[in-house]
Amino acid sequence: MTTRERGQVFGELAEEYDRIRPSYPAGLVTDVLELAGPGPVLEVGAGTGKATALFAAHDIDLTCLEPDPRMAAVLRRAVPGVPVIESTFEGWAPDRGYGLVISAQAWHWVDRDRRNTLAFEALAPGGLLAPFWNVFLVPDRELHTALAEVDARHGLDGDHSPHSLHPRDVPDVPRPFAEDWPDLAGIESLFTDLRTLRYRATRSYTPAEYRAHLHSISLYRMLDESRRETVIDDTIAVIEAHGDRIDFAVHTLVALARRPA
Repeated sequence: MTTRERGQVFGELAEEYDRIRPSYPAGLVTDVLELAGPGPVLEVGAGTGKATALFAAHDIDLTCLEPDPRMAAVLRRAVPGVPVIESTFEGWAPDRGYGLVISAQAWHWVDRDRRNTLAFEALAPGGLLAPFWNVFLVPDRELHTALAEVDARHGLDGDHSPHSLHPRDVPDVPRPFAEDWPDLAGIESLFTDLRTLRYRATRSYTPAEYRAHLHSISLYRMLDESRRETVIDDTIAVIEAHGDRIDFAVHTLVALARRPA
C-alpha cells in the first residue's frame, strides 16, 4: 500500500473517525494565527474538520483541501460555510497567495519530494507554513513495556503504533529544528524563520474507547480484518490487566517555516 493509499483509509469510517479522534489546543490556533498575520488560510488534508472548526471560529478566510469524499462530507457538515475542495495538495493549483498553510496530522501524507515546494508556491511572500501533530506518550513504564511486547509479537514494532512512545523518547529541552523534524529535510533551502511550538495536555481512554481509537489508525486499518481484530484484542487485554484505563501525555508539536518576503 502506498503512502497516498494509506492516507485515505480513514474514509472507511469517517463518522467514527470524527467521533473518536482528539482535537488540538486552542492556544495553538491563536498563536499560529498571530504569527501568520493577515491573509487567507489554506488547510491541507482537513479530514473531518477537527482543526478546521477551531480555525474557522476565528472568522478567517479559510479554504480546505480533502481528497477523500467521505471525509469531506463529514467536514462540510461539521464546519458549514467553509469551502472544501476534494483534492490532494499535489493535484491542486493555488488560486492565490495564502498567508498561512496549515495541516493537522496530515502533512506526512503529502509527497515528501514535493511538499516543501508545493507549500512555497501556495504561500504569498512572508506567508507561514504550520503543519502540526498530536504525539501520544505512555507514562506508565510497565504498561508501555507490555504494549511494546504485543506490537513486537504481531510484527508492528517497526511502525509507530499510537502507544509506542514513552516520555523518555521525547526530549524536554528544545532541539535544533533539523533534529526535531527530520522528515522536513531540505525545507531550509526554501524557507526561513524555522522554529517549533510545543503544547502539552493529557488524555485518557477506557478499553472500549481505545479500541475505537485503534480502529481509526491507519497502521491497523491496513491489516486484514482477522489480523486487525487479533492485534487489537491483545492490546486491549493488556490495558484491562493494567488498571482498566490507558493514560497518555499528549504533546502537540507545530513546525513553523516562513516563505521569505
